[in-house]
Amino acid sequence: MKKHFLSVVVILVGVLSITSINYAQMLSHGSWGISAVVNGAQADILFPIWTGNLNTIAPSIGVANIGGVNTDIAAGLVYHHYIAYTSNFAPIIGFRAGAIFGIPKVGTSTTDWIAGLLGGGEYFFSKNFSMGIEAQLNFDFSAKLSNRFGNPGGVNYNTGTVLFATVYF
Repeated sequence: MKKHFLSVVVILVGVLSITSINYAQMLSHGSWGISAVVNGAQADILFPIWTGNLNTIAPSIGVANIGGVNTDIAAGLVYHHYIAYTSNFAPIIGFRAGAIFGIPKVGTSTTDWIAGLLGGGEYFFSKNFSMGIEAQLNFDFSAKLSNRFGNPGGVNYNTGTVLFATVYF
């Protein structure tokens, strides 16, 4: 598994290097934004900051209430690399990392860690508004007392789909 993960990272770095050199067209966007992200029952807010013409780093926060017995608070970072395609649309590749803090009404709090790869696309309706979708492959590192992923103290992987809308300033 480590060998496959290393291969994916090497390919990702290679693609990033090649696409960073070839600026087909520049995307139209502001310098930073606020994104509303929906992933099933969880909603997050991201704050994407453009670090170059084709790159963003976005701190993220999220909250989910699980059946009234547990509250999850998530915090992390998301990196997007845009592959310039047209001035309005760009495919995205990137990664995310973060922590989920589980706060039960009764019992012990837990912290689980997540790292993942992503790919998708974003359409820029104007300089100040875009919408996008991304597919994710996430690796979850559960705390020993956590039952969030059904494998306390273990490593899990899962896939997900995220829809987002961003307002840029």
